[in-house]
Amino acid sequence: MKKDLKYKVGIIGCGRIASILEDDVLRQKPCTHAGAFDAHPDTEIVAACDINKERLLAFGKRWCVKSLYEDYTEMLTRERLDIVSIAAWTEYHRDMVIMAAESGVRGVYCEKPIAVNLKHAKEMVDMCKKMKVKLVIGHERRWDPYYRKARELIHSGAIGEIRTIIGNALSDSPPELPVDKYGGGPMFHDGTHLTDLLRFFAGDAEWVSGYDDRMEDRYIEKTAIGLIRFKNGVHAVVEGGGVRKYFNFELDIQGSEGRILIGNGIKELYMTRPSNRFTGFKELKRVEFPNPDKGINPFLGGIEDLIGCMNNGHESVSSGEDGKAALEIIMAIYKSARLGGERVFLPIG
Repeated sequence: MKKDLKYKVGIIGCGRIASILEDDVLRQKPCTHAGAFDAHPDTEIVAACDINKERLLAFGKRWCVKSLYEDYTEMLTRERLDIVSIAAWTEYHRDMVIMAAESGVRGVYCEKPIAVNLKHAKEMVDMCKKMKVKLVIGHERRWDPYYRKARELIHSGAIGEIRTIIGNALSDSPPELPVDKYGGGPMFHDGTHLTDLLRFFAGDAEWVSGYDDRMEDRYIEKTAIGLIRFKNGVHAVVEGGGVRKYFNFELDIQGSEGRILIGNGIKELYMTRPSNRFTGFKELKRVEFPNPDKGINPFLGGIEDLIGCMNNGHESVSSGEDGKAALEIIMAIYKSARLGGERVFLPIG
């Protein structure tokens, strides 16, 4: 691409994660698809689509976008786009990604979770590979400088050998919604960040044992808990939902010589030191968490990664395969729960 030209972006879905969350005064900016594409010097939003006309018009006014559509198929047919950003409901991801890939775009940035089931996820990944389209999944913590610093500490051996990871994405009880339409409950929608980060820190999973609490099999769960064994011997326990009157997201990474606690508003490092309470014992003492040498806003990082993949041909740090693998762990938790906690070995699809 010439330096005086920008990649033309079309955004499908103009709701919360697409645009509206930019109005949250407490969030770091940008914090939406549109905010990131608008802020990046190499991209320009030229078209948008939403089935809600009022929301679509508000989006167009907010981001100075004139080409507005209520049908994404029309947008993909009429516009000559370089990148499509998908911020619609998960049930529509499969069809939107496949049509975008077939329309001739070079890159797709798709909101998490990748799809409502593994069959759809595989079809999305396969089509993008066939059409040589770079697919990036919006697990934005992979570009967050502090999560990347935590990964650097882990892989450098700073806290010894990783033994266990405990993670939670806690929230209130969801409404009774059908699984076939929504994919899953809290473990699916927020917990996808947990399962993705487990792989980011510990690699590929070997097996999963799960439990969930739901009204009936056809409804999404209120709570899901998984015990996960990784191929490198690490064990993880994760909880999604939990019927809490608050939201909490964190991971507790325990190594043989130290501990990292990281999550929303949390970044703590503990190292092994001689105990001040028991002679001959060692305990964990909190030390300063090292600042990243450099960093980028996580949403901007995703766009930068996508552009780099399009220009250089490499795969994203949050590729379609990564998104599928994060979903597979969740689906294994659900499957194990239906089998009474029996171990489910990966891959399952």
